[in-house]
Amino acid sequence: GKNLYPTLSVEENLQFFARLFGHDAAERRRRIDDLTQSTGLHPFLSRPAGKLSGGMKQKLGLCCALIHDPDLLILDEPTTGVDPLARAQFWDLIDRIRAQRGAMSVIVATAYMDEAQRFDWLVAMDDGKVLDTGTPQQLLERTGSASLEEAFIHLLPEEKKRGYEPVRIPSLEAADDDIAIEAKDLTMRFGDFVAVDHVTFRIRRGEIFGFLGSNGCGKSTTMKMLTGLLPASDGKAWLFGNEVDPHDIDTRRRVGYMSQAFSLYSELSVRQNLVLHAQLFHVPEPEIPARVEEMVERFGLGQILDSLPDSIPLGMRQRLSLAVAMVHKPELLILDEPTSGVDPIARDNFWRLLIELSRRDKVTIFISTHFMNEAERCDRMSMMHAGKVLDSDVPARLVEKRGAKNLEEAFIGYLVEASGGTADNDGAPDTPARAPADATQPHA
Repeated sequence: GKNLYPTLSVEENLQFFARLFGHDAAERRRRIDDLTQSTGLHPFLSRPAGKLSGGMKQKLGLCCALIHDPDLLILDEPTTGVDPLARAQFWDLIDRIRAQRGAMSVIVATAYMDEAQRFDWLVAMDDGKVLDTGTPQQLLERTGSASLEEAFIHLLPEEKKRGYEPVRIPSLEAADDDIAIEAKDLTMRFGDFVAVDHVTFRIRRGEIFGFLGSNGCGKSTTMKMLTGLLPASDGKAWLFGNEVDPHDIDTRRRVGYMSQAFSLYSELSVRQNLVLHAQLFHVPEPEIPARVEEMVERFGLGQILDSLPDSIPLGMRQRLSLAVAMVHKPELLILDEPTSGVDPIARDNFWRLLIELSRRDKVTIFISTHFMNEAERCDRMSMMHAGKVLDSDVPARLVEKRGAKNLEEAFIGYLVEASGGTADNDGAPDTPARAPADATQPHA
């Protein structure tokens, strides 16, 4: 969504891009209606782009790129942070357009191996170098792998995968009555819009609890209410038995929060970010050097201590974000889609850190994700849509309840059922938007 104008509505963004390519009013209307109906954006034509969820912004960005029937479509990680149902709809739209326009070529960069599986030809890259090329089947056969994720890891240089092992999760040993987080009828309203609708759950101390939901369904809002960043409209939440209070600094210090957006200070070095956050959470001054050194060693940041965050790879930035969230040694860690856009090895390394925190240090981890293999690693998880929790259980049990082949199929089934056969993926009421036949031309 980086190519969008946030203050312009969905309709105005599309009108603007369509005008740039010389379409008349009737053709603009036809193309805008076709693209927005295909992507589920049509009910939100009047919504400002800046107020769309991340997944909906990605869809709008695609519509703007497709508005002039290009011969070459370049998609740079177009579905990062997009929920599985929206991803499936996204690629169905691309397939439909390709069927209509057989000469159009599409180049895609992606970190999702299930997406790569459906492409005609793959180029596996690392550090600017091509590791191998071929069809998905050819790469699987050459590497003797059962999945593209395995194949990619197999193709990496030896130094990159030295010591790599698949993620293994020891069983959780926690008492059912040892509760770290509890929410009861937690509700958040923005005017007439209900973003979170009477959400109830309990999370045990040391548990890894997953939050899986459609884009804009209220996951991030729920997390912000639990940290005290947003006061709830109704309902209550408790952290370690204390009711969440934005002014209760002592309880908030027991929480580490890693937001969906990269939120470190880009003008400060890695070391300076760690020191600053230790000071902000009132780590005693004499203890700060040792605490920073502990985080550096634990999260493997030694070689980048004097670098600026923007200059280091995404996987390292994610580790740094986690180190900053942990520098004051919280008992609860809230992670909002922490591994979006991260390669498979970096993602697995990140999860090994989470498992160590959970099982060794008894840190409770509340994580939202759109990666199904991550959701399957959680001790329990909730599925959420349109502000409501649809079900909570062990991942395998959720699959069993739906009679599905896998968690992704189960999740899509829950979403489709909850939205009456179709999902709008934005968690908002499916009310038609009034769009003029020829919107006023916006200014860039």
